[in-house]
Amino acid sequence: MNTKRLSTERMLRSEVRECAELSVQAFADYEYFSNYFANRDERIAFMRAMIQSEYRTTRRRAHFLVGHTDEMPVAVADLFPPDWQKPSDLQYLLHGWWRVLRLPKQDIVNEWLSMDTRAGQYCHTLLGGTTWYLSSLTVSPAHQGKGYGREMLMDCVMPYIRNHGGTRLCFFTNSKSNLAFYRHLGFEVADYQEIDCRGTKMGSWSIVKAL
Repeated sequence: MNTKRLSTERMLRSEVRECAELSVQAFADYEYFSNYFANRDERIAFMRAMIQSEYRTTRRRAHFLVGHTDEMPVAVADLFPPDWQKPSDLQYLLHGWWRVLRLPKQDIVNEWLSMDTRAGQYCHTLLGGTTWYLSSLTVSPAHQGKGYGREMLMDCVMPYIRNHGGTRLCFFTNSKSNLAFYRHLGFEVADYQEIDCRGTKMGSWSIVKAL
């Protein structure tokens, strides 16, 4: 467990690239990506282009919370408020999505995007009213296993949502170990689906918690 609490603030424009890279490195070996991009260099190139564009495009609409220790970002939570509306394709292009379109193996890129939409579909049906959606919760690889993920979720994300009138949080995970962690924190499975990822089966659990 960590002995020093995180200092949490909204993500600054100057932090976008660093926070996006933190997410790339944290999720680089997750099945969510490796099932589609077996080659690690190709996987990293796709993730870097996609996540940087996502962060730049949604920074003003989403609520990015950044956890710092020693003034260094070590955790990022990407929250969609109940009135969330996806930016237009043009806005994505203006914020770097063209880099994704220039990558090789566009058929695999499109398959991944289709899977990503399906995996998050159930949670998006819950979004609205006073329900918030956690698009991602990331902890720097060098700081994992020290309690920062739990602190970020329980002591930063949840109070932030409550302070903004939220009463419920939803998100999904594709990891059985992460699922056990979230269940321990009081989250409940609201939906399960098995996704075929280029011949490999991957579980996807949508989970919710009243705040």
